[in-house]
Amino acid sequence: MRSFVTKQSCKRYVLLGILILLSFVHNISTSVTHYSIPEEMKEGSVVANLATDLSLDVKTLNQRKMRLDIIANKKYLNVNKETGELYIVEKIDRENICTTKSSASCYLKLEIILENPVRIFNIEVEILDMNDNAPQFRRDVIHLDISEATPKGERFSLSNAVDPDVGSNSVKTYHLTESEHFNIEVQTGRDGSKFADLILKKTLDREQQAVHNLILTAVDGGTPARSGTASVIVRVLDTNDNAPTFDKVNLSVKIMENSPIGSLVTHLNATDLDEGSNSDVTYSYSLYTSEKTQETFNLNPSTGEITVKGLLNYEDFRIYDMEVIATDKGANSLSGQCTMKIMVEDMNDNHPELSIKSFQSPVNENIELDTVIAVVSVSDKDSGDNGVVDLHIPDNMPFKLRESSDNYYELVVSEPLDREKVPEYDITFTVTDRGSPPLSDNETMTLELLDVNDNVPQFPQSFYTIRVMENNAPGALLSSLTAFDPDLHENQYLVYFILEKEIANTSMSMLFSINPENGNLYALKTFDYEIEKEFLFHIEARDSGSPPLSSNVTVHIIIVDQNDNAPVIVSPWRAHGSVVEEKIPRSTDKGSLVAKVIALDTDSVHNSRITYQFLQVTDATLFSLDQYNGEIRTMRMFSYRDPRHQRLVVVAKDNGEPALSATVTIKLSTVETVVKAYSDMTEVPLEYDIFSDLNLYLVIGLGSVSFLLLITILVTIVLKCQKPKPSKAAPPCRNSVISERNSTIADSTLVSNDAYWYSLFLAETRKGKLVVRQPVPKGSRYIVSSLPRGTGLTDTSDSAASTLQSPVNENIELDTVIAVVSVSDKDSGDNGVVDLHIPDNMPFKLRESSDNYYELVVSEPLDREKVPEYDITFTVTDRGSPPLSDNETMTLELLDVNDNVPQFPQSFYTIRVMENNAPGALLSSLTAFDPDLHENQYLVYFILEKEIANTSMSMLFSINPENGNLYALKTFDYEIEKEFLFHIEARDSGSPPLSSNVTVHITIVDQNDNAPVIVSPWRAHGSVVEEKIPRSTDKGSLVAKVIALDTDSVHNSRITYQFLQVTDATLFSLDQYNGEIRTMRMFSYRDPRHQRLVVVAKDNGEPALSATVTIKLSTVETVVKAYSDMTEVPLEYDIFSDLNLYLVIGLGSVSFLLLITILVTIVLKCQKPKPSKAAPPCRNSVISERNSTIADSTLVSNDAYWYSLFLAETRKGKLVVRQPVPKGSRYIVSSLPRGTGLTDTSDSAASTLQVRVVC
Repeated sequence: MRSFVTKQSCKRYVLLGILILLSFVHNISTSVTHYSIPEEMKEGSVVANLATDLSLDVKTLNQRKMRLDIIANKKYLNVNKETGELYIVEKIDRENICTTKSSASCYLKLEIILENPVRIFNIEVEILDMNDNAPQFRRDVIHLDISEATPKGERFSLSNAVDPDVGSNSVKTYHLTESEHFNIEVQTGRDGSKFADLILKKTLDREQQAVHNLILTAVDGGTPARSGTASVIVRVLDTNDNAPTFDKVNLSVKIMENSPIGSLVTHLNATDLDEGSNSDVTYSYSLYTSEKTQETFNLNPSTGEITVKGLLNYEDFRIYDMEVIATDKGANSLSGQCTMKIMVEDMNDNHPELSIKSFQSPVNENIELDTVIAVVSVSDKDSGDNGVVDLHIPDNMPFKLRESSDNYYELVVSEPLDREKVPEYDITFTVTDRGSPPLSDNETMTLELLDVNDNVPQFPQSFYTIRVMENNAPGALLSSLTAFDPDLHENQYLVYFILEKEIANTSMSMLFSINPENGNLYALKTFDYEIEKEFLFHIEARDSGSPPLSSNVTVHIIIVDQNDNAPVIVSPWRAHGSVVEEKIPRSTDKGSLVAKVIALDTDSVHNSRITYQFLQVTDATLFSLDQYNGEIRTMRMFSYRDPRHQRLVVVAKDNGEPALSATVTIKLSTVETVVKAYSDMTEVPLEYDIFSDLNLYLVIGLGSVSFLLLITILVTIVLKCQKPKPSKAAPPCRNSVISERNSTIADSTLVSNDAYWYSLFLAETRKGKLVVRQPVPKGSRYIVSSLPRGTGLTDTSDSAASTLQSPVNENIELDTVIAVVSVSDKDSGDNGVVDLHIPDNMPFKLRESSDNYYELVVSEPLDREKVPEYDITFTVTDRGSPPLSDNETMTLELLDVNDNVPQFPQSFYTIRVMENNAPGALLSSLTAFDPDLHENQYLVYFILEKEIANTSMSMLFSINPENGNLYALKTFDYEIEKEFLFHIEARDSGSPPLSSNVTVHITIVDQNDNAPVIVSPWRAHGSVVEEKIPRSTDKGSLVAKVIALDTDSVHNSRITYQFLQVTDATLFSLDQYNGEIRTMRMFSYRDPRHQRLVVVAKDNGEPALSATVTIKLSTVETVVKAYSDMTEVPLEYDIFSDLNLYLVIGLGSVSFLLLITILVTIVLKCQKPKPSKAAPPCRNSVISERNSTIADSTLVSNDAYWYSLFLAETRKGKLVVRQPVPKGSRYIVSSLPRGTGLTDTSDSAASTLQVRVVC
């Protein structure tokens, strides 16, 4: 900037010279025009109108090339040639233009130059000062050091503040923050500048305040005023004006006798408020302290500690008086004193004694309370409190001490004893005196409890329900009812009995037997559900104590029904094996009841549900059979084509597994109507479908077999006509495997230096496989070696450590070196022979590697979960006399390895879920535990997917992956889903992760949510069932049978029947178990023709649900004997019509042709091709030249070609050829067992597998 200003100034001086020369020619104005402006005016502000002030024409300013020059300064101003105004170009700072304060005025000198004619005007612009600068101190912090001995009124000079402004805007005065010790006085210098002197108005005391912090403020005279501040820090210098003082002037101290020499008695502390050497204190005895005291106690002159110097004896000298003086190290030293009294106290140096005078053991566990078991005496040779003794026993025992006389105590029973909870007590008697510190002694006695028969046998359950299948073998084991008695010996020996109870004059001991020694319950007979459905009795377990104690348990035997009773047809009744003959009018209408078959089954409800169906029928289009109520009705009217005799065979089948059945044959004869009223009726011809069900089935079978025959013939033609593609080269063939040695491929990693191997073979080391990726050249041989995982190709191992390797993984291999220890002894001979050993109970051993060097190796497997770290102490002992030794302990920390699978508390969970549960309900919490650490311990839970009826388990259940809570995602229905079986897996977060699973059995518990459904007699919803019976029906005849079904579980589905409403209660009876309605008497002429019966079927649930059926019975008179004289002509009916016969013949012929075609196809397919010159495509043969074994190892290869050719399934012991191999190729595969390397010494463990391609 300065150089720029100088150049501008030079230009202006040259221009000035030129103008001076021109002044001889033109008029030059020598007058000066003055202007005054304040500094800091805004840019563009107008100072004056030069055209007006200089009487210039504004219009000619541009023509005369008016310009402005500023002499020796920047161009702060300029002239507007259009208006002639002088304006501000750049903001003016007076302090930058006029840097000195020698003159109060500051000017800018300007020149206005005009041409044509040339005229020069001199202009001076005065820059007026503004208060735009605040006063500033040269230093922000002023430090002063003043002695505390300085008198008041002393003056100290302070640095003054500087303000670049001038005049009244400069520094005017100073202010000091309020202080009781200092003030200031403002002075004026010769140049008019202001400065301040600091005056001490009050003497200083360093001990009260060592540093004074003041603020000095300089204020200028501008408007508004500006100020600047500086910190004044006054540090007070110390003088020795304070004497040392003790914490306590008079001091008493107690000390025990026999205190060891050097024991601290007290620590005197004298403080001096001064600093430096003035505060350093020394301690000494005064002349008033006796020589005995000075000989007994030592005073440390520097610290003031008083310690024991001689022997203290309470009996010789009890009180010591001394006076201690503390003196500082100031120039004029000052001192203080302290008087102290030391009192020797008696020491509790005698132990109390106890003596067991009497102790009774063993005792019966039922010993009475307050019985004395032991008598103990105590004593102490000390006096005072040191001789007072207390005797006590542990608090958690059922005993208490009772003082019988002076220093004699009795041990008595305070709570009942129970040998089954605590068989014996170790009672520790502890005697303690009241000295300080207290001394004690103890003695332990063992109290043994004798068993008393005070526990009754306990069964695990209070009620046993045992389900026994009927028709069981006599002597079969039903259950084992074992009780437990915690007593001992004969009090523990149990005998089992069946408490006698007679059922139908039969004792329980005739039905069941129990082994009196082990509680095994046996059946003595074969049970029949139809006779005995359940038994309820008690089993008693009695011990052999005196007196004996016993308990009993209730046993509920439930006989489970088997389907062992076939249905019995009770209607229509016929003699055994005979045929039922019925006659019906030939004019019977469609839907008329022909007959009703009723069968009974004495099995349980489920097995006794009977369904009816035709086993054989003469014309299936003529009759229909209701499968539930056994009613046979006509499906159409009889036509003239129908034969007069119809033969129906009906089978009644129960619902058991396997189902049992009974059949009845009904022979129907049609007769003409007797009454001639029907003779004039016209007969409507009946359309008869020539195709019966049998015809239809035969036609479908014939068509299906014909279609299969056609397809078989076409496939045979296609296969026979297909020709193989010609090939000049040898066809691809599978590689053969020739085992020349026992081959093993271990779980290791491929080590290869040749990329060709990687294109040929693939070593799947984790699966133990060697995979051949592409064809191998003919005759090639490859040797594959393997190394255990973690080893390299070097022959030596520099693994010896000089220090303990810690931490180490818990799965570290055996014989691994953990530490190397060196031992030495500077002695000679036997004194210099040293032995090193470690504790015996550690899984490590020492192995001498060289002279005086030992290796610590792992000798047993480590397990962090059992022992997380070992403190190994190395002890070295020489063989001198006496032997000397040294030891060093080092800590070996084990790092966790993920070697523990998560464990569930149970291997099988059975969870019972009530049906109709709320979705999202918590079923159970299946939590596993993993003893590993950190991520190896964090478990995640999964449901192993299993589909049931195309429904995934994850759609039915959900498990919280963090805590194992199992939830139901839907509402279950027992009638649809009764149980679920799936697996829950707990997997840790280790690498690799470990997992375990548990089987979960969800059992849906039935609720009584389904009412019985009446299936027989069938009726439309809400309608009444109408039945007709002859009025001459005998007593006990079956009128109807009500059958109801309930889809709930066995207990809830047990159905009972009863009349809800009956017209005449004396006429009908209802069996509550099988629903049979029978007549109780014959009908009389007084009985109404119509009877209304309302039957309710009620299940066994809680609350019970029910269903009702209304049966309307109508009595009819017996049919007139109009048919008695009719003769019956037997009609032979051939079930096979001509059409049926032709269909059967056609079906058999086509089936025979299909069989012949299939046999021909098989023969043609299996026929061997004729030999040819070219080698045909062939499978690879496997030739075993030795016993070949591929073990769990890993391929070590130098050529990747192996990987494309062979696949070694080492875990399965297989070598698989992945691609065709050229004919005649031979390959040798070598393998090593897991844990071996490539060294030459391991040939005995290695084996060679030779692969040869044979076509």
